[in-house]
Amino acid sequence: MTVSAMRAAVVAIHAGVFDCHDGADDVFPRTAPGAALGEGAPPLGAARVSWADVEAEARVTVLPGHAGAGASTVALVVAEGLAASRRVQLVEYTDPARSGLTAASTIELGTDGAWRRGRRGRLDVLRLAQPLGTELPTPLARDDRDAVLVVDAGWATTTALLEGRSSLRSGDLVVVTTRVTVPAMRQTEQVLAAVGGDAWVAAVGPSRWPRAVEATVGSNLGRLRARGRVVRVPWDARLAVAGLTGDRLPRHVAGAGRSLAERLVPAGPPRHRRRAEP
Repeated sequence: MTVSAMRAAVVAIHAGVFDCHDGADDVFPRTAPGAALGEGAPPLGAARVSWADVEAEARVTVLPGHAGAGASTVALVVAEGLAASRRVQLVEYTDPARSGLTAASTIELGTDGAWRRGRRGRLDVLRLAQPLGTELPTPLARDDRDAVLVVDAGWATTTALLEGRSSLRSGDLVVVTTRVTVPAMRQTEQVLAAVGGDAWVAAVGPSRWPRAVEATVGSNLGRLRARGRVVRVPWDARLAVAGLTGDRLPRHVAGAGRSLAERLVPAGPPRHRRRAEP
């Protein structure tokens, strides 16, 4: 950890602004029924996608091909794979009550404006502190522009994309996550049609697809498979039960994340900071 991160953790502890998972109110605040889930909130597409304005070396947007696809897991493994050689910020645009990263940080650093900050090894993790509204907050500013921004866009963003109320920035790297099942493939095909032809697909499941799944593969997914843009992410029983925690990811899952990260943002030559002039 950096000195600034440890200092922020101490300040958060003294101020009492850290996560406590002893009660349900931490996950589902006592608000009006449905408020925590964002019901009745303005459509996400009414606001501009804020992360498109952030200066970064690259932006990787992870979308679920269907509900429950495992996009948060894929976003985390990709971010950790990139963080091995770069500065990376993992940002989750999901209502707090639906967060897949709520326990993924190893240390909580408190709330900073609209964001709840956390740290996981070399990775910065940002989660929304309040439900989504018309104003989508911009991730915290960085002190350099050679970082990579990995965005866990959430199901609300995908829904807005399918309904034509939102769009992705040209040039962004897009990963669509899907399970290897018949209904998942049918729904993912619709997301791929909305995203375009340059997406990547993280297929969570076996390496050899069942015949029924193969028969369901649509034209968009078929073209991406032919181009080598479909990467397998193994299904893990422990993650399926416990979800994402501060523990290390299973080796086979982390390995898939590193493989996908390398394809998305190939490692370049090491960067050396210029010494200050005397």
